[in-house]
Amino acid sequence: MNENKFLKFFAISAFIVLMFVSCWATTESLHLLLPSWPVVFFWAISIIFFVVASLGTKMIVDSFNQNIQLENRGWRLLGGVLLLVVFWIVFSLPTNTHTFFYRSVIKDVLIKELQDTKDKLQDLASDGEAGKIIAQEKADFRNKTDALFAKFSAEINNPGIPGWGDRAENALIDMEAELGKIQRLKLRSNSLSDRQELIKTMREQVDNLLESKLASVYDTRLANINRGLDKDEIQRLIGEISKTQNKIAAMPVDNDEPTQLTRNNLTQAFAIINKYCDVLKTEFENTHPNVAEEAEKVLKEYDLPKIVKLESVIVVWTDFFAGRYAGRGFLFWIIIAALVDIAGFIFFDMAFKRVD
Repeated sequence: MNENKFLKFFAISAFIVLMFVSCWATTESLHLLLPSWPVVFFWAISIIFFVVASLGTKMIVDSFNQNIQLENRGWRLLGGVLLLVVFWIVFSLPTNTHTFFYRSVIKDVLIKELQDTKDKLQDLASDGEAGKIIAQEKADFRNKTDALFAKFSAEINNPGIPGWGDRAENALIDMEAELGKIQRLKLRSNSLSDRQELIKTMREQVDNLLESKLASVYDTRLANINRGLDKDEIQRLIGEISKTQNKIAAMPVDNDEPTQLTRNNLTQAFAIINKYCDVLKTEFENTHPNVAEEAEKVLKEYDLPKIVKLESVIVVWTDFFAGRYAGRGFLFWIIIAALVDIAGFIFFDMAFKRVD
């Protein structure tokens, strides 16, 4: 008799401990999903649902127990399965798995996301991908102009027919097609010094036209692309992210990250990155399709911070079924969550086992 009392006491105690662990995990998951709701509400719901799921397992076990008198075994079995599906498989198991998984990955995800986002913002502070493209276009245009002027100079200094002949004029016409009207200067004589003086003066004129063209076309284009970028805000966000990184580096374990401030900073950074990628798609879709495609990928990747997505049990499970957590140990945490609950159900049945 004493042994039976001890086993019953142990089973009740074990059930309460496991119920507490399970309900804590459920409450954490629901509070992450709905942070403005009172925690006590989630605790109440979690406890009630866990007890109901436990009753469901007991109904299933009792329906198979031939040592007790029981009416409507089939209906009890069906009712128990229904309770188990609704209150455990649909509710408790997913939320518990979510909490265990969230706790296991959030720090690593946060550290990587902070660095990736800061890198993106620093790139935007330096004019981003558009700045690189336009800088290359400017360099190509400058090289093209230099090549045309080199051709003009070579014709002026042509040993066979030195001076301003048809070929030199044709080279100048080609430059005009790129730079606009170029003033013709007189070559006083075909002496080497006069030719060099002419080339020097023409070079100064071409350089002025070149710089004007670069500013009016390429610099203006870049300014229009970056018009929506708030560089001061970008620098502020870089500074805030750096502060968070330093905080984590100083306290790798005992820190409260991610805080609401960190979530807000990342969300604002993502909005800036998305807005810029929209501009890239529009601006370079025809001339640089690879850049537009990459911008489209970034738009999909930076729709919402990963640390925010991880707070939603619905999003996490959706991403799991989409194969986005391969190698992250999600299946392991499903098993752990299931074992905790199943053990609780077993001890519940042991504690309240019917003996006729």
